[in-house]
Amino acid sequence: MSKRIFQHPAESQTGKRYWRSLGQLQDTAEFRQWMQREFPQGASELEGSEVSRRGFLQFMGASVALAGLSLSACRRPLKNLVPFSKAVEWSVPGKALFFSSVMPGRNGGLPLVVTTFDGRPTKIEGNPLHPVNQGSTDVWAQSSILDLYDPQRSKNVLSAGKVSDHAAFQAELDGLLKGAGDGAGLAFLLDGTVSPTRERLKRAVLKKFPKARWASYEPNGSQLALDAAGMAFGEGHEAVNRLDRADVVLTVDRDILGVEGDIASIRGFAARRKVDGPKSQMNRLYVVENRYTLTGGMSDHRLRLAAARSGALLKALASEVAKLSGDQSLATLAGGLKVAETKFKAKWVEECAADLWAHKGKALVLVGDRQPAAVQALGFAINSALGGLGKTLEVRKSRISKSDTIASLAEELRKGSTKALFIIGGNPVFNAPSDVHWAEAQAKAQTVIHLSAEVNETSAKAHWHIPAAHYLEQWEDSFASDGSYVVGQPVIMPLYQGVNANELLAKVAGVEGDPLTLVRDTFVEVTAASGDFTKAWAKTLKEGFAAGSQSKSLEGRLNVD
Repeated sequence: MSKRIFQHPAESQTGKRYWRSLGQLQDTAEFRQWMQREFPQGASELEGSEVSRRGFLQFMGASVALAGLSLSACRRPLKNLVPFSKAVEWSVPGKALFFSSVMPGRNGGLPLVVTTFDGRPTKIEGNPLHPVNQGSTDVWAQSSILDLYDPQRSKNVLSAGKVSDHAAFQAELDGLLKGAGDGAGLAFLLDGTVSPTRERLKRAVLKKFPKARWASYEPNGSQLALDAAGMAFGEGHEAVNRLDRADVVLTVDRDILGVEGDIASIRGFAARRKVDGPKSQMNRLYVVENRYTLTGGMSDHRLRLAAARSGALLKALASEVAKLSGDQSLATLAGGLKVAETKFKAKWVEECAADLWAHKGKALVLVGDRQPAAVQALGFAINSALGGLGKTLEVRKSRISKSDTIASLAEELRKGSTKALFIIGGNPVFNAPSDVHWAEAQAKAQTVIHLSAEVNETSAKAHWHIPAAHYLEQWEDSFASDGSYVVGQPVIMPLYQGVNANELLAKVAGVEGDPLTLVRDTFVEVTAASGDFTKAWAKTLKEGFAAGSQSKSLEGRLNVD
């Protein structure tokens, strides 16, 4: 086939004149010389040689051809395609298979539907049958599929930074537990995952080792919020916001539509943000924040204020609400809060307080989890004065029991009496508060065992690093943000022999059973306490598990077509 030469139309001598390059516009002698040839002078020759580029490519092609005939090492390796020795259940090549699962998190589990092809998960969406998200997901759930195939995932058991195996670690663990006695030398630091099976195993561990230390830490966790709820409503309680019922919302240093929000609250806010007709009213949002967030971008009224001054603003707001409501207890509580004096727009606070009081029973004040417990407790008191308890703010029993803080555990470690420290998830060496000096405290433990999905800063300072299983590779359970119990099932076998956190805790506690059995027993325990009908159903399910816990069809009962 001959090369097709495009003939450009002749340039018009009248009207507008168009140019294709600055060279053409300037019409220099150099540009005219370049236009005479497709390439500059000498481009077809190699520098310093009489061999042309075309000739060089001909020589190289002949060399490669000769090498392929004589050298076997240059041949592409042979790969044979073999069929499944054991076919994937319900799998049809090229057709998607869907599984229901749960992504655990510090705000509760997120019900999901996982799309798989030939046994490999490829896409994640929300579970449309669950009322919490109704098919919605967040960016973390969407991107979590990438964590499963991340080439940087931890693949091996490491002992002192060198590759080891699970058998060597099991031998080490057996030796530690054998001489643990009452657990005076054991310490545990876990991430903020909300899991009833983990809570059950916690009770089992502390029953076997009553003097062991158990702490929980999450960089963006809600421990201060739980402390504030305990101060306001009694120990073992937590507050749940109902943005779908609020006409006026004030957030103080809290990104409810971003990193500090959950699917249920975001959907509730969005539902009230719509105007469906002439009689419908859109909610109103006041935001006090020190940085521009997603919540600030959606606000109707925004006040920029340093996070350290949030307590002073909330104190002024409480005083204004106390004047409007005549609540002397709120005024006394606000007066007793010691905060640094600061200046802010008093008129803004007065107008906000008036608007909140005008919508009594339909107003909601939310304070960020980073704020001190006393400041958050004052926020609960303001909601009480506004008539929001039981309406826009509900109080329920906490889904997790209280644990020690990372600061108190660090103080215990510095004493040098800790024989074994178990760190389940997280990276405290990197993200623990600077005043805790966690790296220094961790070094005081005789043996440090870190379960993590990647080799991070904490793993580098641990004696043992154990690869953790991805949540799509394991049986897991959780409480959703509405308090409902949800179960997640594995959709693929562990790619790198990752260990389930519950499985490791069960070995420490001496509880028999694989991860499926651990979740099953918790499921029966939780549902049996829900009522007579659920109790009978749980008993039937337990008998079914006992009769065929290895049956593939039994495991498939949680599938979603």
